[in-house]
Amino acid sequence: MRIIYNAVFIIFGVFYLPYFLITGRYKYGIGDRLGFLPGSLKAICRNKRKIIWVHAVSVGEAKIAGTLAPLLRKAFPSHTLLFSTVTHTGNKIARMAAAENEGVFYLPFDISFITDRVVNLIKPEIFICTETELWPNLIHSLHASGARLILTNGRISDRSYSGYKKCKFFISNLLKKFSLILMQSSQDASRIIALGAPGEKVFVTGNLKFDIPLADKGGKREELREKLNLGENEILIVAGSTHKGEEEIMADCFSDLKKSYPLLRLLIAPRHIERVSEIEKLLTRAGFEAVKVSSVGIEHRAEGRRPVFILDTMGELKSMYSASDIVFVGKSLVKKGGQNPIEPASFGKPIILGKNTSNFHDVVKVFLENEAVVEVKDKEGLCSAVRFLLDNPEERKKLGVNAIKTISGNSGSSQKTIGLILGRI
Repeated sequence: MRIIYNAVFIIFGVFYLPYFLITGRYKYGIGDRLGFLPGSLKAICRNKRKIIWVHAVSVGEAKIAGTLAPLLRKAFPSHTLLFSTVTHTGNKIARMAAAENEGVFYLPFDISFITDRVVNLIKPEIFICTETELWPNLIHSLHASGARLILTNGRISDRSYSGYKKCKFFISNLLKKFSLILMQSSQDASRIIALGAPGEKVFVTGNLKFDIPLADKGGKREELREKLNLGENEILIVAGSTHKGEEEIMADCFSDLKKSYPLLRLLIAPRHIERVSEIEKLLTRAGFEAVKVSSVGIEHRAEGRRPVFILDTMGELKSMYSASDIVFVGKSLVKKGGQNPIEPASFGKPIILGKNTSNFHDVVKVFLENEAVVEVKDKEGLCSAVRFLLDNPEERKKLGVNAIKTISGNSGSSQKTIGLILGRI
């Protein structure tokens, strides 16, 4: 089975090599990904301390790892933490979370001889995966080495569940290798048990993202608004993590609203940074001056111009939320499953999102129950919601207060997680 999987993985990699080269998706850490870890990390592994390997795919998971890290250090003082990520931006966040004597590297490609090499070098006692990452060869290598595998903050979206059910036998064998499976919600727990996870190993701990430290309400708001040349009375809408189709909707709404609200401003932060040039062209066709945040300067202060900002750098969206007055959370007006509203909520921002939020169903449900977000169906609903919030500043304030209360009321997952790890491992 591993031979067949290896062959498929390699063929897939060769087939998509031109895409990877063009997008630069794997231009960072290629040595790590091929199993050749840096000397500094090898030195950590040679000091004979016990290793806890924490894996985080990208930025969101790396922030979760940062939340768990101090609790793990306290719970396991004789162990050293190592962090792995898939993306470069996640790697940057993980490096901020790592202590001086800890290491950060890129996850190796899921080919058996590579994963065997890395696992034999690290020899982790415990492997902790943040969210549902099921890499067959890595899981096999870890389990064969005697490492105890833990899945934390697990979730299974509608789309993933549908796909997993088609290969349930294969998934079931992987899940049985885990010592502990901690899921975000009862629905996620039921789904993973239905896929073959042993029920006695599955627990519901809530969403760890609620435990990511609340943002400083001041944040970089004044600094960023000054950079964007925003006046005190100007109202900034930040459309975060947008997908194809949503930028056009935002531009249409903004164009219509701008006629009645001349002090309204818009910043679009696409989910995929490689789409910046595409969005620039779209905005130009719509009659706007498209201004990339990285190139903002004093020349864009001129009155009467219609700039729409595009966030063209990775890892800056959270800061931009602090500068906003109204937030639209993208990937939700198109059928892509939505994005997590917790980050803008941590700044106490009034949030609007579409109905397509299946990837974060339970999180969004909590926010809706606490009147902490506004849910809309389509472009007309989005425009109406923004108009309502512009006309009713007290409603904006109420939504923001409710958002912070919702986060505070749902925190505590990290303590539950550490408690179960200590009690069951």
